[in-house]
Amino acid sequence: MPELSDLPRPAQPVLPWIALILAILALLAALGFAWHNYDRGQRMELQLARRIGDFDAATREARTAAKAASEALADLQTRFLAMETRATETQNQQLALTAMYQELAHSQDERIAADIEQTLLLAQQQLQLAGNVRAALLGLEAAETRLTQLGKPQFASLRSVLVKDIERLKLLPAADIEGISARLEVLIQSVDKLKPESDTEPRRVVAPAARTGTADTLAKFSQEAWKEFKELVRIRRLDHPEQALLTPSQNYFLRQNLKLRLLTARLALLQRDETSFRADINAAHDWISRYFSSQDEASKAFLASLENLRGAPVELKDAQISASLQAVRQARGTQ
Repeated sequence: MPELSDLPRPAQPVLPWIALILAILALLAALGFAWHNYDRGQRMELQLARRIGDFDAATREARTAAKAASEALADLQTRFLAMETRATETQNQQLALTAMYQELAHSQDERIAADIEQTLLLAQQQLQLAGNVRAALLGLEAAETRLTQLGKPQFASLRSVLVKDIERLKLLPAADIEGISARLEVLIQSVDKLKPESDTEPRRVVAPAARTGTADTLAKFSQEAWKEFKELVRIRRLDHPEQALLTPSQNYFLRQNLKLRLLTARLALLQRDETSFRADINAAHDWISRYFSSQDEASKAFLASLENLRGAPVELKDAQISASLQAVRQARGTQ
């Protein structure tokens, strides 16, 4: 029998050792992995903590910035409200200034229109009362010159009407009011020099002086007595037999009435009342022809002057500026 030492020994188990080694390796790997994970987790935790800190800092900064932005927004809102208030006040002031300017412009235009209307009224009075075309033209030209210098479009129509009235007045025939008035004044002063028809006496022939003596004295006394007797009854030749003899008082009133007729004719001349002027001149002419001597040179000259005055132009036709007055009143109404 073989010996026990000679027999083959059974094989040693290898797998456990391999498993043990693998387990150890796995444990080491797990520990390494765990350590790695732990280290990574620590690093991640540090990074996370750092990031959280950064985030907190950013959050604080954001809050600070938000607070600053909120304060800035509030400040901007306050400033905006203040600017809006100022803008409203400025707009109100601008509206007030615009209204004030319009009122001032309105008042100025109305004052100008009122001044021009007053000028035109004075010109119309010169035409109607005195017949003074020259004075009326001066007033119209002054108003037209003022409107031209202003150059405002709202007065363009008024200026056009003024120009038309000016040109129309320039074409009117001019009456010699001053000359006719002076001639009437001379006639009034000459009334007292007229010789009434009832005072006309034939020319007396002066007898030659008689020689002195008793017979001559008696003859002279007889002639004077006869002369005085003839003076008791006076026979005169009248050109108008139907005319009654005028007493001295009637003669005086006749002359005064004649003067009054000539004065009313002069007044009608100044008023450009041609109808009244013609009537007074005709009445004066008729009285001179009836009551005063037609053989007297003063009466003849007086009648000749009255004949010339009959044909003198007195009335101003179309001498009125109603169109200009209506235009300026319309301008005032629009203002």
